[in-house]
Amino acid sequence: MMRLSGTVSLLLLIALMFSAAAFAQHSPCQLSVRLESEQQSTAAGLHNATRTSQQSYALLSALLAKAGCQLKAQAFPAGRAVKMLENGSLSIMVGMSKTAEREQFSYFVGPHHTERMVIVGQREMQHNVSDLFQLLSWPGLISVTEGAYYGQKWQQLLQQEDALQQRLFYASGNQQKLAMLATNRVVATLEDETIVDELLLQADLAQRYVKLFVLHENPVYFAISRKAVSHELYLQLQQHWLQMQHSGEADEIRQKF
Repeated sequence: MMRLSGTVSLLLLIALMFSAAAFAQHSPCQLSVRLESEQQSTAAGLHNATRTSQQSYALLSALLAKAGCQLKAQAFPAGRAVKMLENGSLSIMVGMSKTAEREQFSYFVGPHHTERMVIVGQREMQHNVSDLFQLLSWPGLISVTEGAYYGQKWQQLLQQEDALQQRLFYASGNQQKLAMLATNRVVATLEDETIVDELLLQADLAQRYVKLFVLHENPVYFAISRKAVSHELYLQLQQHWLQMQHSGEADEIRQKF
């Protein structure tokens, strides 16, 4: 799945997002949503073409269509997108952990996925690195996505270990972050296990990299900008999501991927 060409992936995403919202094409309700940029290195494949990513956007497209809205997909760096969500220039981000800070500027609808964050690294680390402190003792850079949340344990370590900041490469998105690993520019990275499992289906990468340990697990949501979306529309989306869950529609969409 991750080896799809950029053109095929783009066409797939366009069909995915707008087929469910076709009836709403004349509606004034159009909400912007962040996509991964495909201009980054494809050494690890296309993040937008992963099953997890496609499921998320298919669910969101179906959800918005029920409220008479359609998506406007836009590629932005992750850190910038979070700031845009806060100021209202971006409407929605998928796969967002709910935190007290983010709740100040976002509504959360979902969850639509359970994110199990793992550390994936070079194969020679397999029997030497099984926790964060062992990871810090291993030389080399670690790639993370700018603006991402990796759990309370990681947040505490960032505050306590000044040396950790010097070890991190802040990528503009998940695709760049994984490409850094695939091209040996970092020794390890933090990523959702479902994405890593797809990555390691590629024989060349499976020979060089392994999952080391689980860092954090939590549900992730559609984060909706409080400044871009009215409270009334948010309540509608929340109700439609519950209906999709109870009717089995959400599971049916997931099973298509």
